[in-house]
Amino acid sequence: MKHLLAISFYLLVLLSVVSAQSRTVRKETRQGNREYKAERYDRAEVNYRRALHHDSTAYRAQYNLGNTLYRQKKYDEAIQHYDRALQQPDLNANKRSQILHNRGNSYLKAGLQKENRSEGLQQFQQAVNDYQEALKLTPKNDNTRYNLSYAKKLLQQAQQQQQQQGGGQDQNDKKDKKDKNKDQGDNGQDKQQNQDQQQNQQQQQNQQQQKQQQQKQQQQKKQEQQKKQDAERLLEAVKNNEKNTMKENAKKLEAATPRNIEKDW
Repeated sequence: MKHLLAISFYLLVLLSVVSAQSRTVRKETRQGNREYKAERYDRAEVNYRRALHHDSTAYRAQYNLGNTLYRQKKYDEAIQHYDRALQQPDLNANKRSQILHNRGNSYLKAGLQKENRSEGLQQFQQAVNDYQEALKLTPKNDNTRYNLSYAKKLLQQAQQQQQQQGGGQDQNDKKDKKDKNKDQGDNGQDKQQNQDQQQNQQQQQNQQQQKQQQQKQQQQKKQEQQKKQDAERLLEAVKNNEKNTMKENAKKLEAATPRNIEKDW
């Protein structure tokens, strides 16, 4: 009898602790939501992290923390918390699609932070994958559909740039080999003629190098302009999405925003 009473008492204490912990998690999450809504993202981050300190499996806090980090341009960290939110086994299709959509936006932004398109190839591919998976769950989501189209365009640009860089290297290797053979010359030619030929070749090489350098500078300038335009486009899309003007801005990229964060999440 005493043994049963001890077990009952232990269970009551355990339930009380769990209940208190759950209340703390909900309290910190709600406070984080208020800070997020007020655009105080650094404070919201603190609240969500406090909630996760009490319960690391609280996927709502994981998801909201991912959104907060995204707003602070901490895209790699945001991706990690979206990953953890997706581990929740009983997520419905809409919520899973929403997390995938936001993680795709984070990959997209991370890729655009690279110095050129080819360096962001992996991030763009991950974004395409996430948008495709999100559309399988919510096929009518126009935001995700447009983001997928935009991510595919960036991925194609990255692939083309990578191929161009690889092709340019192959051409340079062939040219070096050809120049080496020319330098060896014909042992029967006049020495002065060889020297003149070498000088002409050197002048041509210098001119070609200058031309290549100018082309490279022009390409870098064009890439920087493109990168700036992409960033401005994404920023404008984020603002439009927050104002619920999707119909008026259907041609712009819609970025992530937490929906019904205080009710459903």
